[in-house]
Amino acid sequence: MRRIVFAIVIVAAIFLISIALASACGDKALRIGRGIRFQRTTHPAAVLIYIPSNATRASQLQSMLKKVGHKPYAAPGVDSLSEALKSGQYDLVFADLTAAASLQTNIKTSPSKPVLVAVVSEGRKAEVTTAQRQYQYVVKNPHSADQYLDAIDEAMRSRVHLLAKKT
Repeated sequence: MRRIVFAIVIVAAIFLISIALASACGDKALRIGRGIRFQRTTHPAAVLIYIPSNATRASQLQSMLKKVGHKPYAAPGVDSLSEALKSGQYDLVFADLTAAASLQTNIKTSPSKPVLVAVVSEGRKAEVTTAQRQYQYVVKNPHSADQYLDAIDEAMRSRVHLLAKKT
């Protein structure tokens, strides 16, 4: 009789411990320090996205930036990018690292003078160090929404300081 009671107590203890360790879907994102960063921004930025090598990533980035409160526009090709830079008012341009070098002259001649943010395609160390030497703002991990939002915050802070100095 004692063996049966002892066995039932052990099984019940294991069951209760396993319930405490189980996490429901989404609970992992709500733990302290790992919350989702989809709060609305206080200073929405007009963002031009040019990532021709990965149209899916560009559309995902566009929808994520809309959710946060920014005003994104994705340019699928060079012609639409040039047209957008000439006619639109953009604060930032996210561009693939491979295309960023050729865009610098178009961005400098643009009336809105947007800030160029280079997006590293695969996040390899060699690509990241090269990009950091060439560009002031770099998205090191293209799969992380926080990387894009951090780049926007940093670039907008510097843009506000530059505009304040000019006036």
